[in-house]
Amino acid sequence: MGDPQTTFAKVLGILGSHDLLREDGYLREDVGLVSIGDHFDFASHDARSLTDIGRDGTDNLRWLAEHPPDQVVIVMGNHDSARVMELAFETDRSFAAARALAAACLADDAPPEQTLEFVAAYPRIAKPGLADRDFSSFAVSQRDQVQQLLLAGRMRLACLGVHAGKPVLLTHAGVTNAEVKELGVEPRAEALAVALDKRLREAVAHVRSAWEYGQPAALDLRPLHFAGDAGREGGGLLYHRPSNGGDDPDDTPVAPRRFHPRELPLGLTQVCGHTGHKRCRKELTEWHAPSAAPRTHGGLRTLTVGESSIVYSESIEPAREGDATYYFIDIEMNAPEVNDYPLFELESVR
Repeated sequence: MGDPQTTFAKVLGILGSHDLLREDGYLREDVGLVSIGDHFDFASHDARSLTDIGRDGTDNLRWLAEHPPDQVVIVMGNHDSARVMELAFETDRSFAAARALAAACLADDAPPEQTLEFVAAYPRIAKPGLADRDFSSFAVSQRDQVQQLLLAGRMRLACLGVHAGKPVLLTHAGVTNAEVKELGVEPRAEALAVALDKRLREAVAHVRSAWEYGQPAALDLRPLHFAGDAGREGGGLLYHRPSNGGDDPDDTPVAPRRFHPRELPLGLTQVCGHTGHKRCRKELTEWHAPSAAPRTHGGLRTLTVGESSIVYSESIEPAREGDATYYFIDIEMNAPEVNDYPLFELESVR
């Protein structure tokens, strides 16, 4: 399932609408599930409190983790990693103060000096918009939960699946040739899944002692993924998305927030969250298939990159030998009706 940034009740409602749940509200024994990352932070359409929204995130993760690891795979997204990176040293009190200052910075009549004050006081959060919007429902209990899942090996960077008889790589925001080079492996789904999870285990090992003793420490996934700091938003593995370019002051070659579709490894099929149809309509304009334009919130979608063509389609297209195939499964879960949320079908996963 795509990014579960919605209420716990809606997650269960969607899975129930696909007849995947037992009477007790847990997955049927014959069902496996991959959650593609980003389990926290979403816009509330019914004036629910940030505390309740934050609790939905912890409830979603708790429910997923209560299943056996060979039944449910939890992939880490940028909102999950932020809890143990950008927000690694915040307390509930300090973040409440950051959120209040961020709101003041974003007011129409706010002086520029106020933003400079925010960056100086909260360099790891980087920008007021992150505290006011992106990470707005943060609580220390969420960080504790993500830490425990990482320590137990229950939260991963990637996994291997099979779709339409072919291996697919599942990550939150996709792998480009740059990550393949950094990992030093062949651009095959199984090799990349193994290498990415190895990097995550190594990063967790560096902070394990601190976390187990309750001491603050930030997870470090550089040079694959960069947390935001000093007024610059993060970039890399969990932040980047395919794009035809644009003006993003935080986009750098070292920590990219966008990548050209030509940077996708040819012959590799990937399944990713992170980017909804509305964003794709903006970032992939010149490559839209005729079916891709009408809807604001799209369903399951495909970006196909061949030797001489790039096509963004609002449907699941078969992966062709030698092409880079990128399936988008983030359908902005909080927007569509429960019965209008498709899941991406896998034949197996590990």
